Amino acid sequence: MIFPCSPLPDFKDKIILAPLIPVTFRNKNFEFSTFALVDSGASGAVISTVIAEALNIKWEKIPVTQGFSVGGSFRFYRFTDLKAIIYDTKLMADHEFALSVSIIEAISLYKCILGQKDLFQRAKITFEGYKSQLEVNFREYN
Repeated sequence: MIFPCSPLPDFKDKIILAPLIPVTFRNKNFEFSTFALVDSGASGAVISTVIAEALNIKWEKIPVTQGFSVGGSFRFYRFTDLKAIIYDTKLMADHEFALSVSIIEAISLYKCILGQKDLFQRAKITFEGYKSQLEVNFREYN
């Protein structure tokens, strides 16, 4: 699957392109579709509390953990029973996989990030900055 890099929202003075892919999250009977940043520097998946609430995840009842990143410290809640679905328009098929996410309070620019422990374990990701696109090739499972 080839995805064009997309302009980031909230930047009024300049256009910044980012590797974003469409993803649908499923928690039991609740679904939420959005765009996820594909980040090779992220250890795992991150969603905002807004997305968690739309998925009917009672994140406030999950024990809080303190995390650290380049941007400083943050509070997060670990949720381990989520499904992610990425639709392949070329094959006309879904790639669905189980996902553990960190639900982060006060997340800013990116409301959803997919990283090394999730998307990168299931697919070959090729960033082609000179073409402003990325390619995602899911592994075949027997």
